[in-house]
Amino acid sequence: MNKILLFIFLLNGIAFSGLGQTKPGSQLSIGGEFGFPAGKAASVYGSAVGGSVKLELPVSQAPFYFTLTGGITDYLVKLTFTGTANPAAYIPVEAGGKFYFSKISYVEGDFGYSASISSGYTGPKNAFIFAPIIGFSAPMYKKKSKIDIGLRYEGRVERTGIIGQVAARLAYRFGL
Repeated sequence: MNKILLFIFLLNGIAFSGLGQTKPGSQLSIGGEFGFPAGKAASVYGSAVGGSVKLELPVSQAPFYFTLTGGITDYLVKLTFTGTANPAAYIPVEAGGKFYFSKISYVEGDFGYSASISSGYTGPKNAFIFAPIIGFSAPMYKKKSKIDIGLRYEGRVERTGIIGQVAARLAYRFGL
């Protein structure tokens, strides 16, 4: 009888312990980016600006999210550049994963596809893109929304090298 009562007690404990846990919900963030070109892009371009939308889908109870990101990035020619060059614009589409190592801090890794939409661009129109990111997402407005600040390196892999940037992203993040 004692074994049956112990079994029922343990079973109830396991069942009720799961009721207090809530699965994290999907999140959407909309933000702007400002960066500085790195690598071969730094000799021609002086800054990079853009905007992006990021969807975060929870994978499990653990603080891990699957991410989908899309946006636009414009590389602006340096004012001191003496050659002939046009601004370069790209539309990146990325997928990846975001891991929260504390309540507000995270690391993220994205990879995907980047399409050039600049007329007269001499490089490939399409290229592989990757982006490691570190940041934090702090609650605001009674914790219903968050401000997301991330620092990223983004590299567009072309046959002649990597067109990269180091950028900061400031975004408004909310639940769906």
